[in-house]
Amino acid sequence: MSQIEAMRRTAAEWRVSNPNRSGGVVLLWQGAVYGWKNCLRDANHEQPGAYAIDEAGHVFVAEGGNGYDGAKCWVAVAATN
Repeated sequence: MSQIEAMRRTAAEWRVSNPNRSGGVVLLWQGAVYGWKNCLRDANHEQPGAYAIDEAGHVFVAEGGNGYDGAKCWVAVAATN
């Protein structure tokens, strides 16, 4: 199983355990869920390297920036990863 598939599975399991959080994105850091937001928001609120997975399984990674100021942007991860 690829890293992306593992993150999708982790996000899906979190969604099953938290049915009151529909839609939005599940946020992962180093393979573990650390939060949920109702939509993908400004990346500067997240650490570079954080991932967001939406309900459809689309994966985004926070890139650029630094740990203090947050990431610069979200980048879609190719579906083949």
